[in-house]
Amino acid sequence: MSKAILAAVPIKPFGVAKARLSAVLDARSRSQLGKAVAARTAAAATDAGALVAIVTGDSDVAKWARAHGYLTIDENISTRPGLNGAGEAALYEATRRQRSWAIVHADLPLVTPAALKRVFKAARQSLVLVPSHDGGTNVIAGMGSAMSFSYGQASFHSHFAQNPAARVVTDPRLALDLDVAADLQRALTHPDGRWLRRLVPDLARASHP
Repeated sequence: MSKAILAAVPIKPFGVAKARLSAVLDARSRSQLGKAVAARTAAAATDAGALVAIVTGDSDVAKWARAHGYLTIDENISTRPGLNGAGEAALYEATRRQRSWAIVHADLPLVTPAALKRVFKAARQSLVLVPSHDGGTNVIAGMGSAMSFSYGQASFHSHFAQNPAARVVTDPRLALDLDVAADLQRALTHPDGRWLRRLVPDLARASHP
């Protein structure tokens, strides 16, 4: 029986994450939202059959991850900053464990286990790229260690240009990530985003007067 895929979920410190939502949420609300969406994303990956690891350089996030029963990967084992370094750290760990791997963004409010399972299954055959609605790359999955991460603006196009044989999976449940206030409004008005309304009741009421 093949080993479960290692699904790595990079998470920034909760206290500083989602600064671009500061126009509509205070720091405490952003921290609570970040934790809730990250927990839901990691749980979806677990339910999809993955071995979940939280990639972080923050001790509080690592403590949170262990309390939820997840592995932790220190993003600082890579010399590259941000998501590119987190991706490299996850790839190193997956290679060490001889597992296929996936890098799953932590802020996917509409994610479902079924959506991730489709990606994880495809990753056993080829590199898989899942674009975000704004040109980013919300999930990358594959096998082996030959992957150069190019996260940043329009990262999907960069990743696909480097890997033209990759399989592209488009799924609205994986395409929306919470970067700006408009993303949060989209999530609140989507049927699969109703669970968010208890976290941001004022915004929810504004979206559904």
